[in-house]
Amino acid sequence: MPSFDLSSDAFFQDPYPTYRAMREQKMAYWMELQDRTHTNGIWMVTRYPDVVSILRGSQTTSVDIKRLVAEPEWNAFDYTLLFTDPPDHTRLRALVADQFSNARVRKLEALITSTVDQLIDQLMERKDVEFQDEFALPLPVMVISGLLGTPLEDAGQLRQWSVDLMKGFDTTVTDAKFLQKQGKVLSDMSAYFVGLLGRKQQPPGSIIADLALDTEAANCSPQEALAHCLLLLVAGHETTVSLLCNGLLDLLKHPAEMKKLRNDPSLIDSAVDEMLRCEAPLQRATFRAVTAPLKLSTQEIPAGQRVSAVVAAANRDPEQFPDPDRFDISRKPNRHLSFGLGLHKCLGERLARTEGRIAFNRLLERIPSIELAEQPQWQKRSLFRTLESLPLHLG
Repeated sequence: MPSFDLSSDAFFQDPYPTYRAMREQKMAYWMELQDRTHTNGIWMVTRYPDVVSILRGSQTTSVDIKRLVAEPEWNAFDYTLLFTDPPDHTRLRALVADQFSNARVRKLEALITSTVDQLIDQLMERKDVEFQDEFALPLPVMVISGLLGTPLEDAGQLRQWSVDLMKGFDTTVTDAKFLQKQGKVLSDMSAYFVGLLGRKQQPPGSIIADLALDTEAANCSPQEALAHCLLLLVAGHETTVSLLCNGLLDLLKHPAEMKKLRNDPSLIDSAVDEMLRCEAPLQRATFRAVTAPLKLSTQEIPAGQRVSAVVAAANRDPEQFPDPDRFDISRKPNRHLSFGLGLHKCLGERLARTEGRIAFNRLLERIPSIELAEQPQWQKRSLFRTLESLPLHLG
């Protein structure tokens, strides 16, 4: 079987030829790696039906990292929904589900629109701008800070913590230096949120206020409340920043599609879906531990091993998506997997879609001309698909 390098510069700049080659092998790809689970590798699953099967979950897989890591090595993030199986997952998800309901997100639309317009006003004052730092980052950070109940002036620190934390989870590129920094960041973030959860006065209606009450009522432990805060902070803006930057870059690379969206804003929902399909912000899902032999379409994975659902590869499987490398904002159907499926489907899907819909509509409506100021580069990350920067010239 061929070998694939998921830590090369060529892969970071364009991972899709590698994913295509992986899919064409028909079998899952065994990637050797060492991490704190002390297993010696993981099966990278790339074909659409197999990725769907893994994401939907079954009695033969588990996301509980505590099965593989000795208790003294557990950390605060190990208690998050990402690493929790039912019935605990069901209980914990219910604690915050209402904050991301259709009704709650609709109430946020006016605030999101106002924030988007304020950011566009600032962009248009100068014309030459760095879109990621000046728009794509502030928008979701402001939104998730309001939902969580964190002070807005802490947004910059929270963003940096999030970036440093995620680097430690990128198993194909991380090293001892990243892991050491991640441990320090996780400790600092934990102390920060423990302090917020312990405040006597909480912002009314905030997630932190709800979690503090649930902790007192014994619906969740202090460790679980802390884990919710950590996960929602990271997930609440990390992927949305990527959606905004990656999606705008796709439009700029395909001016006919951008013109089509300008002329017909009703295409915005399908356009956002195509952005998510073509450049999935999260390239692969949380690993699953195989607890009993797992049958995929062309092979069986034995118990005791791990599998990784590579959603970015599945999103370009030609057996599911005709002409999969073509960016088509009218694509129907578009059953991409960028938000996952099943029990672990992204809790913030509605919020991310709403931020993307409002942001792109207002950007195209208010700014007559958007051009790349220089060719952007991708960050050296295999877990998240994120640009280093997105310099633009506005006309």
